[in-house]
Amino acid sequence: MLIKLFAMKKKITTIPFYKTKILPLSLLIRAISALLTVGIVISIPSPPVAVEPTPEPQQLTPLQGKQKIILLGDSITQAGGNYGGYVWLMQRYLNTLYPQSKIELIQAGVSGQTSADLQQRFQQDVLDKQPDLVTINVGVNDIIQSFKTAANESQNTANIETYRQKLTAMVKAAQARNIPILFLSPTIITEDLNSRENIRLREYIAVMRAVSTQNRCQFLDLNLPFRDVILTYQRYGGQAQNILTRDGIHPNLAGHQILAYTILRSWGIPEQQIKKLQVIE
Repeated sequence: MLIKLFAMKKKITTIPFYKTKILPLSLLIRAISALLTVGIVISIPSPPVAVEPTPEPQQLTPLQGKQKIILLGDSITQAGGNYGGYVWLMQRYLNTLYPQSKIELIQAGVSGQTSADLQQRFQQDVLDKQPDLVTINVGVNDIIQSFKTAANESQNTANIETYRQKLTAMVKAAQARNIPILFLSPTIITEDLNSRENIRLREYIAVMRAVSTQNRCQFLDLNLPFRDVILTYQRYGGQAQNILTRDGIHPNLAGHQILAYTILRSWGIPEQQIKKLQVIE
């Protein structure tokens, strides 16, 4: 029995201490620190960061802040307030597109009037009503009268200068009240675009554009779309008259639609919105 135990003891081998692989202390400390760090991160998660909701962009209505708009002019503007006229059309378009805005268009056209007549009643018909925007469309009667009164070119130059002065006076009066002005050029005088009236009309439109630029007002050329449509029609359909007017001056229904569309587009109304509308009365 003693022999067997001795034999068993002989089979037991020991590994010398100096041959064991021991982690260096510095490495051990780093490993423990890493474990502790991981443990802290896992056991104490970072609080979720509150994300502020992104506000939706504000949808601005074209003509924002413009509730009362006065359209000053002559017989073309006056007719625009009638059924099917451009003022009538624009009012219904705006009522349909922006019913909450309650935009009011006030027709202030008087038949036969010139720039001098408009300037004379500007205080009563515009300034006293405190509008948010004024459109001025005048010039046709100035030109017609110029052929009656101007015997020579120097007299015509004087008429054009009067036109410039009256437009400028209205702008200055409106700007003194912080009322913005939109100049609307005359359209045409007869559908013969090479007539002497239409040739002189270009001079008056140039003056209106210059007054607008000098006084930092908006200007909209209404002669351009009329010329484009008439020239295109006459090119393919012959020299027919009354394409866009009843008498060479006053717009017909098609002419009023072009005026309404062009002005609404200048006010920032999207093209697709205008095209989809159907005015039913």
